[in-house]
Amino acid sequence: MFHKITLAAACFMTVILAGCNSSGTATANNPQVEDRAKLMKDWRHANEGMKAMIEDPSRFDAITFKERADFIADTNATMWVHFEGEMAQGGHAKDEIWTDPEGFQTKIEAFTSSINALALAASEAASAADVEASYGEMASQCGSCHKAYKKK
Repeated sequence: MFHKITLAAACFMTVILAGCNSSGTATANNPQVEDRAKLMKDWRHANEGMKAMIEDPSRFDAITFKERADFIADTNATMWVHFEGEMAQGGHAKDEIWTDPEGFQTKIEAFTSSINALALAASEAASAADVEASYGEMASQCGSCHKAYKKK
């Protein structure tokens, strides 16, 4: 009986450890990483819609553009919570997020400023031209952070 329990415990630990990366933090079924990935996907969807309106101004819809910019701005603070602590490691995030927290914080602040400026511009926009510069800055800040801190 003892051997069966020991074998079962060994199998259980093997499964648990298989879901961990080298730093010992779970990456499989990690709610923090999964929530971050879901929100990033939602941001990407919002961004793609805004980008399409910038690229083809005839498709510009001020209400939809504003809703998408507001969505990203309103969920901005929520995103960064998903990078806090050891359990946040994993997914598509590079280790540099945790080894260079000052640099990552600088990127967060730049993105936050740019998305807030875009949301403000969108609240008064009547055309794609009214948000083009603000959108470009937000997209640039987004890409800059991904270049530095996202695995390819």
